[in-house]
Amino acid sequence: GRGVQAAVTGVREVREARQMSNSRIVRNAAPVIPGIADSLKLSIGETIFVSGQIGFEEDGSNPATFERAVELGYQQLERALAVWGLTFSDLVRVNAYVKHLDQERLTIWRETRDKVYGDVPRSASTVIGVDSLFADAEFEIDAIAAL
Repeated sequence: GRGVQAAVTGVREVREARQMSNSRIVRNAAPVIPGIADSLKLSIGETIFVSGQIGFEEDGSNPATFERAVELGYQQLERALAVWGLTFSDLVRVNAYVKHLDQERLTIWRETRDKVYGDVPRSASTVIGVDSLFADAEFEIDAIAAL
């Protein structure tokens, strides 16, 4: 119908605009779910793989709230990226693992991610519900970034 045709036209316009840029990461916004990349293209360069990052408090304990666990997880991801001189804008793929994922935790994760990222374009991503994580953590995140 018209919605599909409009989406195809919009994708074509975005593709044409982005082909004129020199960006090594070209993101295609998801047509239905706001705030994520539906797909992306990575041009030449090196790739950094970030192992799962868990947000523990400085004393090694689990945070008191899920929101705090997500914040700390993203802080650890930011630290791991900074080692290579990278930031959230260099991410091309993120997997977020949420213990006992439900609608409430999904909402908290999205709102916290958006607060942490600010205006940074989103990478391709997946949120995955799990039964358990290392050291009884509530949240873990791994990523792929472009150097």
